[in-house]
Amino acid sequence: MENFSNHQTRKTEEQLLVLHEKLRKITRGTHPNLEEIELIKQRIRKVLPSVDTGKALPYKKTLSGRIQILQMSYTRSQTDELIETEIDHLKFFARTVAELGLELEILTNGKSRGDIEQELGKDEYQALQYTIIESQKPVWKWAEDGVEYLENGRVAILNPFNDQLLQWAMTESRRHRWTGKIDQENLEEALLNDHLWIPLGISVNAVKMGLERECPAQIKGQDICHLRAYIEGGNMITGEDRTGKPVIIIGKDAIGATVYIYQLNDDDVRQIICEDFGLESIEQVICVEQPGQFHLDMGMLFMGNGLVIVNESRKILKDALEMAEIAPCLTTEKMAAKLKLQYKLEEQAVKDLEAAGLEVRRETLANNVLYNFFNGEFVEGKDGYNYYITNGGPQEQEEKFKTLMVEQWKVVKKVIFSPKDAAHKSLQEKGGVGCRIKGKHK
Repeated sequence: MENFSNHQTRKTEEQLLVLHEKLRKITRGTHPNLEEIELIKQRIRKVLPSVDTGKALPYKKTLSGRIQILQMSYTRSQTDELIETEIDHLKFFARTVAELGLELEILTNGKSRGDIEQELGKDEYQALQYTIIESQKPVWKWAEDGVEYLENGRVAILNPFNDQLLQWAMTESRRHRWTGKIDQENLEEALLNDHLWIPLGISVNAVKMGLERECPAQIKGQDICHLRAYIEGGNMITGEDRTGKPVIIIGKDAIGATVYIYQLNDDDVRQIICEDFGLESIEQVICVEQPGQFHLDMGMLFMGNGLVIVNESRKILKDALEMAEIAPCLTTEKMAAKLKLQYKLEEQAVKDLEAAGLEVRRETLANNVLYNFFNGEFVEGKDGYNYYITNGGPQEQEEKFKTLMVEQWKVVKKVIFSPKDAAHKSLQEKGGVGCRIKGKHK
């Protein structure tokens, strides 16, 4: 039987869809009635749910997060076949957690549980502390995106929206923000074929992941609450500024989608986020342009204490522009156009961060599916030192990144890279190590 909470969220979803259809019909008319339009917008704004989070912060993803529990998901294919990439990541996380003295929580369902028990029953995992949580609903491998664990112990999930409404809202926000970044023809193509340019971050809604997360949380006796802004986990990074004050960096896709869905403005949405997470001021909610990526954690790394590393694609763009000039064709010209958009969005992200008083450093730490070191997780080992878990890549690039993190910046004792083949296949699916695990406290 459907519970009261699910009934209410579905009713809200239907209300929003009906009201937006009315609004669209009126605004497209020959002589739109402005008073009627405003009345409908007011009705849309009233659909916004009340706060139910207890006004607590999500766990930090910066060095100060002191993460000691990693939560991951494991699942077979839809046809119930074992997937090599998934089992490889299970092995990697298990070995890493055992090595560092952490704890591993694995969300799974059905026959997938047998794979876990067979693998983790091996002698090499004797030191591993792990828990298997079985869900009756389908499990999604991107553990980062569908849930936020709050410092008050509650589990925050996303309110569902109509898929088409959410897609429209995020696309319109991009249209407004990206006009002038590239020529109009390429802009329209980037908006129409986002999966070929910069995908929309709307997957959590598409797979109804909130319902998946609700069941295991209830089994563990945790209170369920809801995020009112459409924020997928990888597009929000909680940390602190130079003074130690909590701040949350949020991608503008999330802000913009919520603006259009509820007919608000940016500051209204920042206030909603403040209320949900118990922040004192909207200045603590930092809205940042997508750095050429659908989620922030694919193009920037929040180290903490007001320092953010942002990708630098200048050289890659230069090479693409030269190639388009030497061998002009549709393929080289489109690649140059895509990288031009990525570069301009990275530049805007830097401006947004600096305007908020954060220090920004630029490093080329991501290159399509070849490597991505932004996407990872800071954890605290049993020895009290910080470690960073991320995607494997070419050895030369791994060595450069390791030198930065361990020797130059001296922020972690060790960088732990996933197996290169598994990382490559995962990045081809638009996600990496940081998308597959979610940090929690003991």
